[in-house]
Amino acid sequence: MTKETDKTAWRDKADTQQSLREKEFGHGSTAAIPRKAFIGELPIKQRACLEIIGARGKSKVIELGEGELTIGRSPGCSIQLRRSIVSRSHAQVTFRNEEYHLEDLGSTNGTYVNGIKVERCVLRNNDQIDIGGVKMLFSEEKTLQKL
Repeated sequence: MTKETDKTAWRDKADTQQSLREKEFGHGSTAAIPRKAFIGELPIKQRACLEIIGARGKSKVIELGEGELTIGRSPGCSIQLRRSIVSRSHAQVTFRNEEYHLEDLGSTNGTYVNGIKVERCVLRNNDQIDIGGVKMLFSEEKTLQKL
């Protein structure tokens, strides 16, 4: 075999692999593969909560589920913070892609995570959230369940 024949054979093999990927995923080789398709179903137990740290050491713990949670001054919010510098609908916590996300909803005074002003971010265990001077601690626990 010559060098040219080797190159052609290698190129043909690469083209065949590319075609198989395109048939399987419907597009080129870069594709988002859902976690379940890649590794199967993992029995993960997940628990997350927000601890609202109040004055004089009092705190309130709110369990987070997979639903949407709004934080603001308005009585219609899931978590109502009665402070004048908190916007009516200040921020929102959502659960998607196995992670909790925090998004500022265009508030006047901003939303801070670990002292940094954010528009949106993924929350991690022990993140400290500040909304209008109200401090909150995000806690998350993920454990693999035994089969």
